[in-house]
Amino acid sequence: MSESLRRGLRVLAALADEPATASRVAESHGVSLSTAVRLLQLLVEEGFARRDETGRYHVGSQLLQVAYHVVATMDVRQVAAPSLRALNTETGQTVHLGYFENPTVIYVDKYAGNAPVQMYSRIGTPAPLHCTAMGKAVAASLPEAERTALAAGLDYPVSTERTITNAADYLHELDTVRRQGYALNLGEHEEVVSAVAVPIRQPDGRVHYAIDLAVPNVVVGEDELRAFIPQVLGTAADIERALGY
Repeated sequence: MSESLRRGLRVLAALADEPATASRVAESHGVSLSTAVRLLQLLVEEGFARRDETGRYHVGSQLLQVAYHVVATMDVRQVAAPSLRALNTETGQTVHLGYFENPTVIYVDKYAGNAPVQMYSRIGTPAPLHCTAMGKAVAASLPEAERTALAAGLDYPVSTERTITNAADYLHELDTVRRQGYALNLGEHEEVVSAVAVPIRQPDGRVHYAIDLAVPNVVVGEDELRAFIPQVLGTAADIERALGY
């Protein structure tokens, strides 16, 4: 029975990559055609596979329901923690996980850096969308209509001389973020803090979270901050893989 279960799981994983006929399943899994047909028929009966009019088998709705339930109950903070901790250790800089809650992003996790200058951010505190790297990262990932409506509805309070102060400039900045895949905050929220942020996509493609690497810019210059970008992008990719994106 355990071997049959193992074979069934392997077939499901293969169908998730590419639909296949029974003969193709038999060939690729080293079983007889009759065994492949019986296995596929059982998966169809239980809703984990479906057969189309051409005779090819696809993953079924039951598998999708199970997957979506797992994703819906997944604690993103817990999943992201090992990757965020590793980024913090590798760089020595402060790392955050943020959750998008219009019209702010909420810090939900933090790993403090080892620089002599520490930043004020605390878990549970909100940060503005228009002048933080995480805020830009999540806002840039919204569908165009939502992005435009969001930009039109913000108040754009000024924090520093670098703060974006209007919707047109903000939308232009978000276009840049979308093209390059990451967002920068160069002293726009706090004069002494800069950051790079990357959105975290979940299996449905939506973005509710972002991560950032924040530095005291009196210690770390812009060039050095930009040098961290590949590591932040890599960390985001690791988290997305762990979430099943």
